[in-house]
Amino acid sequence: MKALFTVTLLFIAVLLSGCLGSSKSSTAPTLAFVYVVGQGDNAIHAFAEKSTGDLSPSAVSSFPTVPRPVSIALHPSKNFLYVPNETSNTVSGFTIDHTAGVLTPIGTALSPTPVCSPGVCSNPIGVAVNSGGQFLFVLNQGSASPAVPASISVFNIDQTRGLLSPVAGSPFAFASLAAPNPQFMAVSPTQGFLYVSNGAAGNISAFAIGTNGALTEIGSPVPLGAGAVAAGLAIDPKGQFLYAADSANNKVDSFNVAGGPPALIGAFPAGTKPVAVTVDGTSTFVYSANQGSNDVSAFTAASGALTQVAGSPYLVQPTGSIGTPQPTFLTVDVSNTFLYVANAGSSSISAFGIKASDGTLGLLTNSPFIQSIEPLWIVTTK
Repeated sequence: MKALFTVTLLFIAVLLSGCLGSSKSSTAPTLAFVYVVGQGDNAIHAFAEKSTGDLSPSAVSSFPTVPRPVSIALHPSKNFLYVPNETSNTVSGFTIDHTAGVLTPIGTALSPTPVCSPGVCSNPIGVAVNSGGQFLFVLNQGSASPAVPASISVFNIDQTRGLLSPVAGSPFAFASLAAPNPQFMAVSPTQGFLYVSNGAAGNISAFAIGTNGALTEIGSPVPLGAGAVAAGLAIDPKGQFLYAADSANNKVDSFNVAGGPPALIGAFPAGTKPVAVTVDGTSTFVYSANQGSNDVSAFTAASGALTQVAGSPYLVQPTGSIGTPQPTFLTVDVSNTFLYVANAGSSSISAFGIKASDGTLGLLTNSPFIQSIEPLWIVTTK
């Protein structure tokens, strides 16, 4: 009841300041574009993010890809967007029209790029681009039966056209990436390092990115703790701290990664079954999506140590709403003003206003926004 009262007061305060959605949201100016993929169809769904934080379908709101899109990576230039397709073992690339938000397939005469030769890898589930924009990384989960190793495919990116070509030695397989455990991948925004959470193995693998895109494992996989399940990862924009969701122990682990291999700082309680984590643009606030308790935990970060903010955790939809949200992913928008949460269970996206002074959250008036798919991944860009 106290948490609900706090959220209500925050909602009123932010609404009065003009930050939350209202009935006039459809006429509000467009702040950015939002792209979503998920289960339900083979397409990328596009939305206009209004200045109120509300989401409205773009004039062209759906862009087909091949079965089954599961995540999205945005190139640092903001000109290209890449989506791995789990069923077809391919990567689809698109150029972004920053005026209308329209996506155009890269190399329109070309089919999506295979992540590897047939039978060498399978089940691409994650994708990321290095900070310099030269390389695209695809995390291949592999399978236990039939036996296909987990691996990471690496591609050179044509900086002008966005076309992909595999680097020598790709895909890269490592003993620590035991199929089918790899769950999530994160690339440092400031340094040449890449990290993978290894699910039920309960640890995180770290890799150095060579000048040619080749990967070299550094250190031993770092454990999260007894019985841990390593899920979502996020690195702060300064590249100093890595945050990992431990969905089995209901906590977020924090690591110092300024030197490459993760060094544990501490483990911090979250909601039930945290599966994803994100950091705001100032590296000040950290948020976890808690699938078991259908809420979001909010933290302030100080030298990697986390403290929950007042009112945390926050329900992703109002009490009494129909459906079980089961949040799977979350991200802070490009304005650092709104937090979006993908709810696969209720096929919706929840939107919160972020209070800049302390990181507290207020659910927007029109949230959650119902989707035609079960959303799994969200990116925002201007």
